[in-house]
Amino acid sequence: AMKVGLIASNPFDLVKAPPAKRVSDGRALTVDEARALIVAAAEYRLGAAVTLLFCQGWRISEVLGLAWEDCDLDQRTAQIRRAASYTPSTGMTLGSTKTSGAEGLHHLAPISVEHLERRKTDQHAEREIAGELWVTHRHLGRIVTPVFTTPTGELVKRQAITKVIERAARRAGLDPQGLATHTGRRTVITALYADGGVDLADVARHVGHSNTATTAGYVKALGKRPTA
Repeated sequence: AMKVGLIASNPFDLVKAPPAKRVSDGRALTVDEARALIVAAAEYRLGAAVTLLFCQGWRISEVLGLAWEDCDLDQRTAQIRRAASYTPSTGMTLGSTKTSGAEGLHHLAPISVEHLERRKTDQHAEREIAGELWVTHRHLGRIVTPVFTTPTGELVKRQAITKVIERAARRAGLDPQGLATHTGRRTVITALYADGGVDLADVARHVGHSNTATTAGYVKALGKRPTA
């Protein structure tokens, strides 16, 4: 209307913006709490996803995008090559990672390897039961076999992992309030910097931050190095 001269000014200029809501810094677990959560989650079908979140510090999209073709469990390594995310129009799909810094070779902790091996055995049994109903996935023209799937091979949604975290927290005697998939990333960053004394740049590389300023934001909110 302003462009064609019907009104002289924008009426929205007179509207006050709603007050900004304070965004919580989020919750991080202690090392002992994270260990208890991981052990409790191992009893659940998708528990290995919780292990990768709270032990490796990966993003949930990276965890759900992991395929067996990316893993070398004998060498205790895994390659992050893709991510899985949800859109209303297409549902869960495989695509690129949030940042290029996340991609590459990652060394797996022994407990991560142990829980992935269990997931591999369980999924093999699920594929046998599903038979022809098993869903095949492709990424960049190649067939990939996601690690975390439904019993018929479909991609898993973030909410499914959140439920596992909540159930495992209660099983471990932890308050599930405020625990979500990104809590694992906060926990690992805090543990490495505040408890482990790891250099900030090394922490950033470990969790796949392309800029150390992002990692510093976590540290500022969640952890300080011990002074004693």
